[in-house]
Amino acid sequence: MKKVFRGLPKPEDRLDCALAIGNFDGVHRGHQALLHEVVDAARARLLCPAVLTFEPHPREYFNPDDAPRRILSLHDKVEAIQACGIERVYILKFEPHLDSLSPYEFVREILVDGLHARWVTVGENFRFGAKRAGDIKLLESLGKEFHFEVHPMPMLYHSVAPISSSRIRHALAEGDIPSANYMLGRPYMISGRVLHGKEIGRTIGFPTMNQRILPPYSKSKPAIEGVYAVKVHGIGPRPIEGVACVGRRPTVTDHGEYLLETHLFNYHGDLYDQVLKVEFFAKIREEKKFNSLEELRAAIEEDQRKAKQILGLSV
Repeated sequence: MKKVFRGLPKPEDRLDCALAIGNFDGVHRGHQALLHEVVDAARARLLCPAVLTFEPHPREYFNPDDAPRRILSLHDKVEAIQACGIERVYILKFEPHLDSLSPYEFVREILVDGLHARWVTVGENFRFGAKRAGDIKLLESLGKEFHFEVHPMPMLYHSVAPISSSRIRHALAEGDIPSANYMLGRPYMISGRVLHGKEIGRTIGFPTMNQRILPPYSKSKPAIEGVYAVKVHGIGPRPIEGVACVGRRPTVTDHGEYLLETHLFNYHGDLYDQVLKVEFFAKIREEKKFNSLEELRAAIEEDQRKAKQILGLSV
């Protein structure tokens, strides 16, 4: 049975596990290879396949102004991790106590006492403990002391460089969806619950479904911004084409939160409170501030025309 834990499980809920540790933003091909190793090791040793991840990203905790852009929401990250066969996902809040633990304390308190780890895998550049003092050599040494195996996982390469969350962020920022999709091993999508909005799009003839893509407390930004040709999954038996904008709506507000706003082609219905996935195909333009709603309406008309061309629809 698949379970998600916010924090360490209660003593009665702990199971001996094979454990992967990491941030897993994107759950890309390299992450997937590591997670499949966990599942194989767990089966061979009669352990529970599990993941330990962190929220927020440690870099967001240490330096909010330079936080890495989020490729996936926490919901999407957990879903992608579970799709690899992981049965338990442990989400630790990155906060002062966790940051203060020495490498030894982190292993004893979190991995051994808290999670009953018996087999542990990490990426080859893994660091842990206060001031990132622990490395794989120290983890292997502590593994011998506390009787768990350590399995470092080498990087998976695409072209001349390792697949990494940073490379995927760069590809998305450049609008290079095909490269991002290849490194992710799947089409890039964002999911979210459809919210009630201010219905400004409806007043100019382009009603949109609005989805929040970052948690309210987050200091981060989404990995993708701008206007895109998209398809929306989860409404009916086939995806519905549309045009979407990821941004902060500068034309209508000066201090808006990041939203994903999607205008669907040939669909009229109530989608509020549904959780839907938006698949990105190609970037049309950057988000920009217009001088009037009339200018915005004209721009959306052109965006719609380009999106239909990209998606192979009649204009």
